[in-house]
Amino acid sequence: MTSERLRAVLGVWMPMVIGLSIIGIAVNFYFTAPLVGGLQESNLEPWRLACAAGAFFVGGVMLLSTYGRFNKARSARMEGAKPPEPPS
Repeated sequence: MTSERLRAVLGVWMPMVIGLSIIGIAVNFYFTAPLVGGLQESNLEPWRLACAAGAFFVGGVMLLSTYGRFNKARSARMEGAKPPEPPS
């Protein structure tokens, strides 16, 4: 029983939590990153947008793939719980 719960936590919920935290960090980075340029690059707005969008994309892919795995496991569990039909 505990191995099923542990597998559910590690296989479904932790990747979702990690994906949501990556998305949160990306949004926070986009709104709070300093735009002070160095000697060679004075405008950092495009870089800030690219980095935030990339992190948001990675978090979204983690969420979607994990949610798909969760749905697949749930449907397989439901199929296994059905009583077998008697032969005709």
